[in-house]
Amino acid sequence: MRAVALLCLALMLALATLWLGIGLRLLPLLDVMALLALFNAWTWLRMQQVRPVSDHEVFIQLLIDISALSIMLYFSGCATNPFVSFYLPALAVAAALLSWQYALLLASLAIVAYSLLTTFFVQLHIGDPDRAISYHLAGMWANFSVSAALITWFVAGLSRTVRQRDAQLAQARERHLENDRLVALGIQAANAAHEIGTPLSTVAIIAGELLHDIDRTNINGGKDRALGSYREEFATIEAQIALCKAALDRMGKYNANEGETGEIVSASAWLTRFADQWRLRYPASRLELDLAADDVRIHDSISLAHILTTLLDNAAQAAGDKAIRLVLHSEQGHALIEVIDKGPGIAPELLARLGFEPIRNHSAGRGIGLFLAFAAARQIGASIALIANPGGGTRACLTVPVA
Repeated sequence: MRAVALLCLALMLALATLWLGIGLRLLPLLDVMALLALFNAWTWLRMQQVRPVSDHEVFIQLLIDISALSIMLYFSGCATNPFVSFYLPALAVAAALLSWQYALLLASLAIVAYSLLTTFFVQLHIGDPDRAISYHLAGMWANFSVSAALITWFVAGLSRTVRQRDAQLAQARERHLENDRLVALGIQAANAAHEIGTPLSTVAIIAGELLHDIDRTNINGGKDRALGSYREEFATIEAQIALCKAALDRMGKYNANEGETGEIVSASAWLTRFADQWRLRYPASRLELDLAADDVRIHDSISLAHILTTLLDNAAQAAGDKAIRLVLHSEQGHALIEVIDKGPGIAPELLARLGFEPIRNHSAGRGIGLFLAFAAARQIGASIALIANPGGGTRACLTVPVA
């Protein structure tokens, strides 16, 4: 605003002296404008600092504006100068930004300065006194236009800043509520892991002993054929128990390494290993890989494993006996990992809510897994989008920054 005001004042000085023939004492006026321009340059440098601006600093800035304007009015006729209402934009800024004590003090100082200038000022010398009223009216119009433009521009910018701050506060409140839900879910997960750990170890010991008995029976001549016929089932149970224990171990390692990004790995190689491990969770599901982008490298593999496990689990539950596709693309500095299924799809009213809050009427659960997956993606700078396929099914797109 000060830069715009200085530009307008310079134009008015040139117009008054060169065209209208008004006799002004240019030297003190130009000195004040030069000092004000230097002060504005220093202000710009001050604004490059991280340290926030205090009310005291803003008050000093506006006080200097009012003082400079008073000096310029003193040398240019004051009461007869149509630009005397240039006090108003500075007072409008003070009323909008400062506390009422500072604003009242500035208003009082402006009133005192204006009152003194009605008595003490340097008379203007107009070359054509008969046209003085016309000049005064034209100056009042120019003053009104500039003041209205400055105040409107400032108030509009202030309103935009307030709206942006309100939006940021609303987003911060949403993140705070989301973090509260995540903490509650984390506590429940920790309790569940603690409660499941001991029974799971017991079941693993029993399954191992049964398999050992079956193998010992076969070595001794196959006396117990009834127990031996269930060997494959017991082996499957033991493998599934191992998966559960590995999941609990990963949960403990994830909590211990929280905040670590993990090593940088090739996305295609890591996805191939991850897919082999995931197939053990759903041996009946068909998972097809399309990992053409073999030059993409990623990090945060621990978090990505949790996210992709949730996406693939949901796809497997929805697809049934249909195949699931895991696709890797490279797109503008990001790795795009897609999980595509041909299931019945997701209802449109649920599609916009999944991942942002637990869904109570979700057919395959409560949507807690997706809620945690979305939160984990945001923490590592990734994003998830759930898109309904035109031909049926759902496409989950995970966008990950490349290393």
